[in-house]
Amino acid sequence: MSPYSGDAYVALDDSDVSRITQAQLPVIFQRQGGDAPEFLPKLGAKLSANAMNVCVAFDGSAGATCSCRIYEGRPSACRQFEAGSHGCREARRRLGISA
Repeated sequence: MSPYSGDAYVALDDSDVSRITQAQLPVIFQRQGGDAPEFLPKLGAKLSANAMNVCVAFDGSAGATCSCRIYEGRPSACRQFEAGSHGCREARRRLGISA
């Protein structure tokens, strides 16, 4: 399942917010819940060249040459998603890209 929803891409913890704002990337406070909503910080999203919602730090094209502009300071959630991991291979499969 994709972490994307609305104008934001991936959930951030407090230490992530600090790193992301220092990198001058957008942090979106997205409303979650109903009667007592929470506003969760998330990293912003953008449309890729092929009209896919991707992280604002994503450069390149999925299935081709691509990279993260903030790889060393990437959010905690992204650190759990390593290139070549099961999650990576599953995402590639869903996009129709060979693993």
